Amino acid sequence: MGDPIALRFDPETKHRLEQMAEGIGPRRFGALIRVACRRLVTQPKAVGNRLAEARRLSHVRRAIPLVMLTLKLEPDTAQKFTALAAEHDTTISALMRIALHRFLETPGRYKHPMLREAERTGLSEKVEVMVNPSSRHQVWRLAGRHGDKLGTALARVALRRLLDEPGDLTRDLEAIAPVRDLRPETYPARVNVHFDEPLRHRLDALAARVGSDRAELMRLAAQRVLEAPGMIEHAVNREIFRSEKNKAHLLARHARRQARRRAPPG
Repeated sequence: MGDPIALRFDPETKHRLEQMAEGIGPRRFGALIRVACRRLVTQPKAVGNRLAEARRLSHVRRAIPLVMLTLKLEPDTAQKFTALAAEHDTTISALMRIALHRFLETPGRYKHPMLREAERTGLSEKVEVMVNPSSRHQVWRLAGRHGDKLGTALARVALRRLLDEPGDLTRDLEAIAPVRDLRPETYPARVNVHFDEPLRHRLDALAARVGSDRAELMRLAAQRVLEAPGMIEHAVNREIFRSEKNKAHLLARHARRQARRRAPPG
């Protein structure tokens, strides 16, 4: 066996794997993981689809709720804002998330437009939009470089840029508006498992082919073996004696047993 690979799982998955391994026999955890990996690399059908679904579910679980941002606008600006949303069959919140994203991508020279915006009058219409916390934080941080309480003024600068130059909103409504801030993906349960070089190379090759990595593929492999164990006991026991070291140990034990049988009694 080669050097161990450090793998990380969520505690529940690790516990279920340990239970499955214990049901087969002592010290079977590493062999179980290798069996799961071998099944994955030899039967890679639908790996791409399963990864996409796993990532989608992960995003749903880790999504951070949107926060409300209240803006005061002139009546005609508010009307233009809602009309643009209606034209694209979307919400003003979705448009505002796009506006903030575009602004943060290329803030440009925003100081003087922001200061002029802060002095603007006639802002009698109040609109409430839902945005990502990180976008709001970054806009407020940029505004704070030039004074206090300028965050909403800078948010209006971002909105006016969008209204003046909508650009390809169809694309951005699909690619940007649905994006949410995500909590970090954490897998606190760590285990070290030895992999032989051929298996390691096949795993890395599959990861490269589907745009993944060892850790993500092993979590998928573990999930697959938990969902469909098949003849897992036979496969794990066969894996135990796969290495030359274990083969030699097994042959030596067999030879000792044969010698004891042939030895004269007494």
